[in-house]
Amino acid sequence: MSEMLQQGDRLPQLKFKLVDGDELDMPSGMSSRYLALLFFRGAW
Repeated sequence: MSEMLQQGDRLPQLKFKLVDGDELDMPSGMSSRYLALLFFRGAW
């Protein structure tokens, strides 16, 4: 298992598929230097 991110760590390159079919590249696709990620596990 990979290590958890700690405060001050850089975010690795990630690609997310959005509900409208587009993709979001992180962190390069973000407009701000600061970022908070929230994950929600839906029950569907």
